[in-house]
Amino acid sequence: MDCDIAVLAKQYREPVRVEKISVVIIDDHPVIRHGVTSVLKKQPDMHVVGESDTASTALPLIKEFKPDVAILDITMTGISGIDLIPYIKALSEETLIVIYSMHENHDNIYRAFKAGAKAYVLKADEIKDLITAVKEAVQGRLFLSKSIPESLMERLLSGEGEKGALASLSPREHEIANLLAQGMTPDEIGVTLFISPKTVRVHRTNIMHKLNCDRSNHLLLLLRDHFSQ
Repeated sequence: MDCDIAVLAKQYREPVRVEKISVVIIDDHPVIRHGVTSVLKKQPDMHVVGESDTASTALPLIKEFKPDVAILDITMTGISGIDLIPYIKALSEETLIVIYSMHENHDNIYRAFKAGAKAYVLKADEIKDLITAVKEAVQGRLFLSKSIPESLMERLLSGEGEKGALASLSPREHEIANLLAQGMTPDEIGVTLFISPKTVRVHRTNIMHKLNCDRSNHLLLLLRDHFSQ
């Protein structure tokens, strides 16, 4: 009996092993990826399972590992980080999204949370804020960079933040607008989004109407100005 009690006491004192938070980092800047990976690997409760610089290489990682958290940059070649969110959710519904970006304009923040992001951290913030954002997301709480006014969160989630130049565009139109801003042709966009060039041209026409652009070069200038912010 005493032996049994001793065994039970020993088992009670042993720390409970907590499964690490699995993370995939998606950013087209190698220095950023390396830096974030190095920091997260030092966290006893986190594990980086993959890195990627584009949507096309990120999705196979998401499908394979189904990570707890995906850390996304916004501005990348091809599909933006925000436009990538629905694709990630389609492959791994439980993966939580943390945006890590240099952009602090309200339109991007609003779109990120509306698309399903749980945290928005600026690259100008301290790296410990990114770690906190990951932990907050896993705990079921939203996180917004301390550099952004706290009052913005309620306004964004209530819909008041959708006042940017491209606010009238649908998610698909916004996705195509981003690719147009990068100088991609309808054929190239069609290949990227797995839709026909004809469909891309229809969307482009709708975008021009919504943004009151009567010329393609006018549209391109407006879109490049918007997406460079």
